[in-house]
Amino acid sequence: MDSLQDRAALRSILLGLVAALVMMVPSVASVLRINSPGDAALAGALIQDFDGQPIGYFTSQDFLIGLDGFSVSAVGNDLHIDGTWCDDFGTTGNCLDTVSSGAEANDDFDVVFTGAGVTAFGFVLNALDNDWTVETYDTDDNLLNTYVVVSQSPGLTGFDRVGYFGATEALPIQYFTVRSTGNDRALINDFAYVSVPEPNRMMLLGLGLLAIGSSRYGRAGSR
Repeated sequence: MDSLQDRAALRSILLGLVAALVMMVPSVASVLRINSPGDAALAGALIQDFDGQPIGYFTSQDFLIGLDGFSVSAVGNDLHIDGTWCDDFGTTGNCLDTVSSGAEANDDFDVVFTGAGVTAFGFVLNALDNDWTVETYDTDDNLLNTYVVVSQSPGLTGFDRVGYFGATEALPIQYFTVRSTGNDRALINDFAYVSVPEPNRMMLLGLGLLAIGSSRYGRAGSR
């Protein structure tokens, strides 16, 4: 009987060690452009809708949900949180608007994710008059992919210029850059992202399983 208990306890210890190691390795996703908020890659995503953010201009600002989130930095001029134009383009509440305080269309900005990055992200992207380029990068500043977001005009005019953009890569995404080919504005809302679990959190879970197995082994050996 003791032998069976010993083997069960050892199995628990081994499972704890394996779990600790496996959980430290980020999951590998397929490279994919995301065109809908309902995409499977965004399952369980945190969503920043900007409604709780004060209306006003900034050059760099953090947007966090708990410990996870991202920072947005303007490349020249500034950006702002807007409470008017988003309603006109079919979403409600506040949104991120790329038009600067000088009424200039500041097309370019960077988004950097906290921690170990994300496995996927996506956001509503409206009002584009020109083509935009999005480049994704990993934690070592290596370029992962380049995407072209085609102008929503011609073909669509006025408040019909609505769309969605997102991506998931084979490696975690640490940041991405957004550049426009012309003088343009963009309205961004419902920013979704799936954070890569921090190694420390996963290690704690694995070590917890290891401690349970060790405790069982100790009790079995004392009999």
